[in-house]
Amino acid sequence: MTSSFLSHYLKNSNLVFLIAFLLGLTFGDYASLLKECILPALVLIMSLSTTQITLFEIIHVKKYIRDILFVFLTNYFFLSGMILLLNHLLIKDRDLYAGFVVMAAIPSAVAVLPFTYLLKGEMMVSLIGSASLYLLALIVAPLISFQFLEVGRIEPLKLISVLVQMILIPFIVSRVLLKWKVFHQIKENTNILVNLAFFLIIYVVIGMNRSTFLSHFDILILVSSIAFLRTFVSGHLVDLFSRLAGTGRERRMSYVLFGSFKNLGLAAAITIVLFNERAAIPAAVTIPFEILFFIWFNYFQKKWG
Repeated sequence: MTSSFLSHYLKNSNLVFLIAFLLGLTFGDYASLLKECILPALVLIMSLSTTQITLFEIIHVKKYIRDILFVFLTNYFFLSGMILLLNHLLIKDRDLYAGFVVMAAIPSAVAVLPFTYLLKGEMMVSLIGSASLYLLALIVAPLISFQFLEVGRIEPLKLISVLVQMILIPFIVSRVLLKWKVFHQIKENTNILVNLAFFLIIYVVIGMNRSTFLSHFDILILVSSIAFLRTFVSGHLVDLFSRLAGTGRERRMSYVLFGSFKNLGLAAAITIVLFNERAAIPAAVTIPFEILFFIWFNYFQKKWG
């Protein structure tokens, strides 16, 4: 009874993320001790999440070429373009600037897959769109980073190494898991592991930057303004454009997620590894905005969708 009760709450992503955020703010002094756990936690998340992408979807990818193109344009040209434009216009701090560039360079959040399911969106579009973005990110992410960051601030080989560790290797691990019989027996509970790994990442990122949340209100307001625009405004713009284009509701839900969600855990991990904790502030501040946007949009599409 107790285990099922606990399992019920551990499967609630919004609750787990909120608790991690609040613990980071209140007991963040211990976050730096867990800094080295961010990369393993992220690899675990990526590996488990990409098990949803099966060989069947990859084989039938030709049927979704138009969706792949639209997802790429939405996530990288539109959303990344908005982030880079706002970053150029509003941010003068070198570390914060680097944090937003990395945010623009990385692909969509792994949460797009479970959130598509919860929004009753088109799972195949999100599955294939996510797989395509993560494979393309191995090329696109370094290009954006090298274009918008000072050459002396980033080591090319280190960036590529981090991307391989966090994108390519987890994808290969997911193929191995799919062939493991034991994994299929526990597959329905893997979202608990994903939530716990996200809990760790959010706690560490928020905890290491708690002083910004509690005292540096000028930075918090500025970064929050960009976070709101690149999440709430961008998501609703994609929704509006999709409606005007006559896109069906299921596909529209997937497109909205690609137009508002970036892998902030990945962004935070890369900025901490390549730069410093301060460079992770944009990702740390934006995390609650993405959570709030999902909660809001879930309500919005049910009432007016």
